[in-house]
Amino acid sequence: MLPISTKDIVTFRPIDGQIETLEKLLADAADDKARDGLVKAIADLREKADSEPQPVFRLGVASHFQRAAFRRDLTASGATYPGEAALSKAMREAIDAANPVNRDELLALIDEFDAANPGDIVDPDALNDLETIVRIARAMGGRFPALEGDRIYWLDVAPIIACRHFLLGWEGVKTEDGTDAPFDRRGGLTTDETLQHLEENDLKAVGYKIMTLMRPTKAQEKNSVSPSQSHDGRKPSLTETKLLTEANGTSSVSATGETPATC
Repeated sequence: MLPISTKDIVTFRPIDGQIETLEKLLADAADDKARDGLVKAIADLREKADSEPQPVFRLGVASHFQRAAFRRDLTASGATYPGEAALSKAMREAIDAANPVNRDELLALIDEFDAANPGDIVDPDALNDLETIVRIARAMGGRFPALEGDRIYWLDVAPIIACRHFLLGWEGVKTEDGTDAPFDRRGGLTTDETLQHLEENDLKAVGYKIMTLMRPTKAQEKNSVSPSQSHDGRKPSLTETKLLTEANGTSSVSATGETPATC
């Protein structure tokens, strides 16, 4: 495997990612109560970032070859990312099979959620109803829980493989006894033993940041002869949004998140 050029290194602190996520939620806050809560959370994080030592991670910026090597290893892991269309179809099949008294209402809600654009504010009551649909779809078995499991596995595995390839170093990461955690790369990859020193949320935050760096710019997408490979370009599902916000240290459900890119 070709070494990563040390000329292209980005430094990243997970707490900065948390603040960025909350700022995006603040921009779309539906009411004063939500805005006030987000403003306080952002202020608390900024105070923590200024007053407490924070781990800093050095991330490599991938070349075309290195992105291809990442995609190869991600495919070899068996992780697959079902698109929204496949999940929605499986939910409809489950609702048809269960045939509840409000079948038509639930199917219409799925259609409404599918038609929403990224960034749209989602009615909390609609989210509650959609979670009911998800529970029914899981209980019915069939394709939906298998597809949902595939997506959860992808979201867990992709950031690990991204860190293997493009996490080049760190400062401020500690072992359980408080000493500086060692960092080791072998054969052009960060070792699993090294990654074990990271908390799961930090590992995912760093991995998702790396994948964001692999996302093509708008200019590159415009000039590309093929479509972007960042999945279907739509908002994340409930499951995915929950996992992504947890990785950034928040727990808010929103339709404003982006699907991690793998290109």
